[in-house]
Amino acid sequence: MSSAELRYRTRCIDKLGHAFRGDEVLLDVGCGDGGVARLLRARVAEVVAVDVEPSAAWADAPGLAFRVANGEELPFGEASFDVVHAKDALHHMERPDRALAELSRVLRPGGAALIVEANRASPSFFVQMTLVRRHQHFTRRRFENLVRGAFPLASLGSFEAHFVPGAGRLLGVQGRIEDALERLRPFRPLLSYNFAVARG
Repeated sequence: MSSAELRYRTRCIDKLGHAFRGDEVLLDVGCGDGGVARLLRARVAEVVAVDVEPSAAWADAPGLAFRVANGEELPFGEASFDVVHAKDALHHMERPDRALAELSRVLRPGGAALIVEANRASPSFFVQMTLVRRHQHFTRRRFENLVRGAFPLASLGSFEAHFVPGAGRLLGVQGRIEDALERLRPFRPLLSYNFAVARG
């Protein structure tokens, strides 16, 4: 993982503001290549990472297991996980509401749900992801309605984060620019990610 990708993925975790205890069992839904799951494993005791398609980059390790599973029909019992995490997974699903209900079902009482989705209103993401790649990201209102359907008391927020390949020596500058955009009230509806943090 390049320094630029590591910075981006780490920022997307840190911006949720969740304090991991270190002893949790965490489910990562829509894990892709598993890069975020490996970063999360450094913060908790155990990670189970799932996606509908396997990745050649998957490699089980102590406290880290990958498996093929559909987020809309999770193959786990009720209250199986202390933390559930899903980044940029819901907009790929036919029934994101069902996936959120499944996250709620497998989350232990008092556990934390950490949900991140790209913002359809972000100018850069709209061009790059919606127009070019045909991703159907959610508006903030749609995201909020979906999350509150499963987690009525969820806290919602937004942040700025981008992966810029080859930006190694400029990462500090990039981080300061992203921080500055977050502080500018007129830009907040256009920030690149919406997120929710909820308790089980």
